[in-house]
Formats: sequence, C-alpha cells, structure tokens
Amino acid sequence: MDFDPFEDDPETGEAISDTRSKAQKPKLDIGLWARFPNKFFGSGMARKVGTSASVLYFALCENANRDQEPSNTFKASDKALASETGLSPRTMRDARITLFENGLVSYSREPGQSYTYTLLRQELKWLKRSERPRQKLKPRAMAAARAQP
Repeated sequence: MDFDPFEDDPETGEAISDTRSKAQKPKLDIGLWARFPNKFFGSGMARKVGTSASVLYFALCENANRDQEPSNTFKASDKALASETGLSPRTMRDARITLFENGLVSYSREPGQSYTYTLLRQELKWLKRSERPRQKLKPRAMAAARAQP
C-alpha cells in the first residue's frame, strides 16, 4: 500500500501510519502533517485573506487537531494564539474578522471566556494561476527608468 499523508483509514477515520522502511522514506522530513484545506493556496483564498489571517487560520487548524478527538469546534484564548503566531492583539482581531467575512471560521465569546471557534467546511475550487488574485507589482527600476519619457 502506498503511503498518502493526507489519506485517512476509511474504517476508523484515523490517519494511516507510515510503515515504509527507512530506505523507502523520502529524505525530507518536515515533521507531522498539518491539516488545513488542501486548496487554500490554489484557490487564491490565501492571497484574498492576507498573511495575518492565513497565519491565524493555520494556528486555528492546528488547535482543532490537537486533542485526542479532533473537532471543528474548540476554545482558544487570544493569549495562546498570540504566542503561537506572533500577532498583536489588534492584528488578531482584524484577522479573525477577515476569516469570518470570508466564511472560513465562525466564533463567539462570552464575557471573561476564551473564544469558541468553529472551522467551517470549505469547498474551495482550484484556480489556474492566471485566474488567482495576484498582487500588482511595480516595474523594476531599470525598466521603469527606460519607460519614462
């Protein structure tokens, strides 16, 4: 059986462990796999929400998968998320709003409590590179100098 790091056992729903020998395993070892929507980048969503919101989203995905029984609904404090992401409180607030507006998460908070997050199921469509939102780059210095009259 070939090892697919994103495949789950259909009977138990748990991740299939890698049973290959050391000689068969790839040399690149980046640690355990994170679980987040596989088309997050290919759909242009990462560019749409921006860097801070993407970092917060990855931290939320990791938090959802931490427990013995992963769940899409969990509690996480701003202090814990800030220490994991390096984002300031204001940036986290803005990123949380951006994620909510783009339908990636919903959240609620009772006074004096941590936020309760729910990661929403995504049906992201793979887009060609030419169709993805891209940042408009300024022309390089030499080309721009030649183009000016």
